[in-house]
Amino acid sequence: MGKITFIEDTDLKYNRDIIKNLHNYNKSQAGYREKEYQHFYVFEDESLLGACHTKMESDWCHVMNIYYQDIDILKVLVNDLKRYYESKVEGIQFSSILPERVENFKSIGFIEKGRLEDMPSGGENVFLLNTDFTLYETDNDYDKKSSSKPIDSYLKVMKKENKKLRKSLNFSSKRVDIQYVVLDDDKFIGGIYGNFQYDYLFINVLFVNENYRGQQIASKLMDMIEVEAARREVYNLYLTTFEFQALEFYKKRGYKKVMEIYDFPIGFKEFTVYKNISPKVK
Repeated sequence: MGKITFIEDTDLKYNRDIIKNLHNYNKSQAGYREKEYQHFYVFEDESLLGACHTKMESDWCHVMNIYYQDIDILKVLVNDLKRYYESKVEGIQFSSILPERVENFKSIGFIEKGRLEDMPSGGENVFLLNTDFTLYETDNDYDKKSSSKPIDSYLKVMKKENKKLRKSLNFSSKRVDIQYVVLDDDKFIGGIYGNFQYDYLFINVLFVNENYRGQQIASKLMDMIEVEAARREVYNLYLTTFEFQALEFYKKRGYKKVMEIYDFPIGFKEFTVYKNISPKVK
């Protein structure tokens, strides 16, 4: 073992190393899980009325980005998701900080599983699930397309509409990445990666090479990212962890469980944990 050093990776040079190594560990614990991206579009007379970009991961469909003109278009989009993913996933997951979208999804049968308060300040991020693949009745027979890659002409419309939405908000939706890595001489042995957004820090990935575990490296990485969050006056933190990962480690650091999902992936639970690091008022 050489000299162990911790550095802030401002260029995200080691980002792929962190993600790849964690994915390999997850695969060793839960088996291979296919990951797939799919994009769905609803239009009429070539005019885009709705779009939805999804990712299949951990045996669930994740709605990554969505645009729709009204509830009926939302139903058409989700119907397409249900048809495509029915035999592939356990259910559909969506989260939003926009109260109107939350109510729209609840109105078509999505169930609230958990929420994070003050995300952004004064608001809430609500996590929603749907495991019912029964199709909705819709009023019109719209044209539809789906593709494993975004369709450029529709993607431009979706980006334009979402940009208008962001401008209408009274808070920033900007995302800022943060990453720290640990090296043995010049060899990568671990790292932590997260994002600041909506007055929160989401700790996306934490990985330490198994040959270096038990040396407080993960604790040091968590210390570093939490200290930086406090320096930026971001006091709300959250992350997700599978039951075969490190729930007890995070609980010892003061993180509290706010949500758990069964069969995520199949045979395991996923936990969402939260911590507030606000300085204590004397």
